[in-house]
Amino acid sequence: MKRLVGVILLFLMVSTAKAASWDKVINTGWVSSQWLKWGYVGSICTTQSLNGMVDGYHFRHADTHLVSEGNYHAFASGARVGSIITGWFMYANYKDKKQTSWGKVKRIIGGAMLARNCFEWSYKGVKYGNPFDYDARRNEHALVYFGIREGKIVDLYIGTGPVSGPIVDMAFLLIGWSLIR
Repeated sequence: MKRLVGVILLFLMVSTAKAASWDKVINTGWVSSQWLKWGYVGSICTTQSLNGMVDGYHFRHADTHLVSEGNYHAFASGARVGSIITGWFMYANYKDKKQTSWGKVKRIIGGAMLARNCFEWSYKGVKYGNPFDYDARRNEHALVYFGIREGKIVDLYIGTGPVSGPIVDMAFLLIGWSLIR
């Protein structure tokens, strides 16, 4: 009986502590706007960089100096954890009362534009060994969008080359940076 009472008391103490920390996750008013901004940008860029490395390795079909068969799942798990963290920062930005709706939209879109470059450059770095490889043959799928063909949703692509590739990357970088500032 003493053990049962001890277990119940221990459970109540732990669950109360867990509830208090869970409250910090749900009620995000304690986080400053600067922390929200840079936490979101940092988490989405890190997540997309890790996703780019994982995809670069996956489509290269060979080990690289950075990602290999021995550590592939560490990078993939890091990307998954980063996605959870990014999701929390997006939620916290949405809940932020110190920011206008337009400010929230600009922050989310700007961070996503910067993260697009992080993905692109880490993908190329792992797959081709050069993050700034703008060879037209390797950039046929530089910009992805979706369409409907024969009643099915399909991937559609815009290719870039040695001139348009850097221009697209710089446009995403400059517009993204100006939106989060």
